[in-house]
Parts: sequence; C-alpha cells; structure tokens
Amino acid sequence: MSAHEPTVIRPAAPSPLVVSVPHAGTLIPEAELHRYALSTATLAADVDLFVDRLYAAAPALGATLISTQVSRFVVDLNRFEDDLCPSVVLGATRNTAAGYYGNRGVIWGVSTRGESIYRMPLPREVHADRIEAFYAPYHARLAEELERARATFGFAILLDAHSMPSVAKAAHTDAGERRADIVPGDVMGVSCAPALTRCVVDFWQEQGRTVALNKPYRGGAITRRYGRPAQGLHAIQLELNRGLYMDEVACAPSDGFAQLADACSALVERLVGFRPQ
Repeated sequence: MSAHEPTVIRPAAPSPLVVSVPHAGTLIPEAELHRYALSTATLAADVDLFVDRLYAAAPALGATLISTQVSRFVVDLNRFEDDLCPSVVLGATRNTAAGYYGNRGVIWGVSTRGESIYRMPLPREVHADRIEAFYAPYHARLAEELERARATFGFAILLDAHSMPSVAKAAHTDAGERRADIVPGDVMGVSCAPALTRCVVDFWQEQGRTVALNKPYRGGAITRRYGRPAQGLHAIQLELNRGLYMDEVACAPSDGFAQLADACSALVERLVGFRPQ
C-alpha cells in the first residue's frame, strides 16, 4: 500500500493558524474495496463532505490548510492509532482509556447507523499498513506545520474542522437528537486558552448561530494530541451542522453553502489575528 501525502497549502504570509480537515475525503483504494460490505456511496454519506471547500479560502486569508482525499473509513485520522476493537481487527486488544471508541476507532467497524462496514474482521497487518500509508503522513505534516508556526510566532492555533449530521444517528451517544448549528470542542477547557474558546463561540453567536460548546463533541484525538496550551499549542475542534450547507439525503451542497463558506472565511480571518492571553 503506497503512502498518501496529505495536501498542504501554505499562505504567502504565514500566521499562527493551521486549519486541519481530516474527514472530507472519500477515497478508498481500489485494492481495498473487496473488504467492504457497504457501498462507497453509503460510506461517503458519513464523511464530512465539502468541509475542505468551506475553508478553501483559508490560505489566501493567512492560514495553512491541510486536508486529505482518503476516507475516514480507510483510517480515521481523528482517532488514536491504537484505538482498536477485536471485532474489527484480528488480534487487537481493546483499549478502554478515555477517548477510545471501540468499534468506531481508528478503523471503524460499524457506520453511524450501526451497519457493519466490513465483510469480515481485518488482518492485523491491514491496520499497520493503513497507519503507515495514510495516518502517519498526515500527522507528520500536521505536527510539522504546527511546530513551524510555533517557532515563528511563539504559539500556534489549530482549528480542526469537521461537520456533523443535523440529527444524531443510531450509533451516536445523542441518537435522535437535533444538534445545534455549531459545536466547538476544547476537551472541556483543556486543549486551548479560554480566550480562544470564547473567540470562537462569540464569533458564531454574532453570526446568529446556535452554539453548544463540547456537546456532543468535546474534541477527538487531533485536539487531544496537539492541544497543549501551556506549551503554546492551542487546539479547538469545530463541528458544523450539515443542515446549514448541504442536502443530507442527496449529499450535495445546498443554497446555504455560500453563506456558510463566507462565515468560515470570516472566522479564519479572526483567528489569524487572534493572540492568546
């Protein structure tokens, strides 16, 4: 399995802000398709479609933008690499540490609707291959860009950009509930300076959006791994309600797409100029 380098677009004039989009990709290597019980179209409906396009203007506004074409159903970049379940990967041992997701870990076993993704459990070497080919390159580049920003400015800000279903699905902890428009996650105040959280919450409220801090998403492995404010690394996850910008049945952008993209650009502009207290 050949390595897949993420796409990294740097601004002409650097800033402390790095925007990460780990879940917008839909690519599943052709050699892997025989393992899947669900169609690529079914799986694509469960990724963060078009989020990379919502933040496409980020480099022109001063932020580094990092993304990947690879689907989260190959390997989930927002989980820890040892977050495995024996029913998904043969020979795996379940890690019960906080923040580990079992059958929806770094290799998902079931969809958010509770459907089995694979025809049968995967050999352990498949996990190792996917980590080497897709997971490690993304995190290496993300760490490099954050360290570049910190070395230049004395601190770095990571905006980890996602989207969420407007109504929670069967396998979600809030199944059946209608979500807020915007869910920032700062790991309950751990992953960034409080001023950054306030900045993000205030911005979206000024936009007239409903905001639910840390509910139901507190921040995944990316926010937890890189958010070390005492060391000048400030990370916040941001979930956008898909109903704001796309038809969730047709999996196509809606009339609200342009307005939300403009708002995302305005948020990037604000964070490019943000300085933690």
